[in-house]
Parts: sequence; C-alpha cells; structure tokens
Amino acid sequence: MIKYGLMTALLVFLIGCGSFPSTAGMEREQIIQLADRYFQDGKWTQASFLYTELMFRYPGDMETDLFLYRSGLADREQKFWADAEFYFYRVVNEFPRGVYADDAQFALAETMWMQRRDYRRDQTQVIRAREEIVRFIETYPASSLLDSAEELFIEVNDHLALRALFIGKFYIHRKETDAALLYLRDAMDSYGETSCRGAVLIAMGDLYRSTDNRYSARTYYSRALETCELTPSEEEEALRKLQEVQ
Repeated sequence: MIKYGLMTALLVFLIGCGSFPSTAGMEREQIIQLADRYFQDGKWTQASFLYTELMFRYPGDMETDLFLYRSGLADREQKFWADAEFYFYRVVNEFPRGVYADDAQFALAETMWMQRRDYRRDQTQVIRAREEIVRFIETYPASSLLDSAEELFIEVNDHLALRALFIGKFYIHRKETDAALLYLRDAMDSYGETSCRGAVLIAMGDLYRSTDNRYSARTYYSRALETCELTPSEEEEALRKLQEVQ
C-alpha cells in the first residue's frame, strides 16, 4: 500500500507537470487503452504509472494479472530490477492458473539473468535465474516459451561452468588440489554440455599433471581432443601437453 500511495502521488505530480494527460473522469477502458498505448510506444514510465493507477482504482480487477505483468516489463526496461521482480512474483504467486503465469515466470528468470555480472564476480543473480528457469520448465512444460527457456538454461549453465572453471584453475595455480578438483568436477558434471567443456578437460589434465599422475593427465587431454570441439589454440595446447606427458 505504501508503494501504491507513493506511485499515485508521483502520478498526480507528473500529470500536473504535463508529463501525462489527465485521467480525471476517464472510465476504466479509456485508462487501459491509454496505458496500452504508452506501453506499445515504449514510454515505460507513463505505462508503469498508469497500470499502477488501474490497480489502485480497481482492486481485484479481472485483468490485474495483465496490469502486474505489464508493470513488471515496463519497470524492467527502466532497470528497476527489484520492482520488476516484485510484479512478476505477484503474477506467478497470485494468479498461478492465469494466462500470464508462464510469461511472468519466464520474465522473472530472464530479469535475473539480465542482471548477471562477469563470471569472476558474485553470481547470486545468475544462480537465482537458474532456479527460476528450472521452476519454469517443471511447472509449464507445455508453454510456448519452453524452447526459449531451454535456450536460456544453456546460456546460464555456460556462464556458471565458466565460473567454476575459473575458480578451479585458480586453485591449480595455488597447488590446492582438492579445491581445484571440486570446482573442475562441478564445471564438468553439473551443467551439461557447455561451450567450455574442452577447456575443463584440459584443466583436469593440468591438475593431474601437477600431481605427477601422468596417466590421468593423458586421459583428460585425449578426451578433450577426441570428444570436444576445441578452438585452434585449445587444440594446440591439448596436443602439446599430451606429448609432454607421454
């Protein structure tokens, strides 16, 4: 209620400043049409405030899930991440059987993914995105967005595998074998077929080479060469290292 009160006060202020046409005396359908026009024109601030006004004026409206979903999208375009997530969560939790439930669930995961940081930094939002994608796939297997969700899942897994590979290589250089093995195993086993799988196998070879386990090192270098699409530099690296442990 506090949020609605602040938003309404700001709406009144903006109307007074000429940023909005006055909605005084307008019927519900007229306000919806105006909000939709702003939304379609990419005027996210105006659209967000008008959908909020609709929810304030007509609590329990039959199209509340649409108002919430559109508000989330408009706020996301403005990088108001927390507000966008709030609206999407409301659609998913309050209207689980509504027509926008799967859209909101996918938008929720997508919004978290949009906040990702370099894989060498904190990955809280990426991990949250992965959890929400899994929830989407499990909850809405017949959704028309399923293919998009699976593509996003692959992107997220790639990102997290790169993170695990980065940490694993860091521990190899520090000669902390157990920690390195933990992260490299995570990169190899937890995220399916990723674009960095060849690099992970080469790093596993490096790890075993550092412990003078030449047999295991050869095994992983060979696996990288035989089972992965390596870049030219990765292929050259794997071949050179394989020869060195023969």
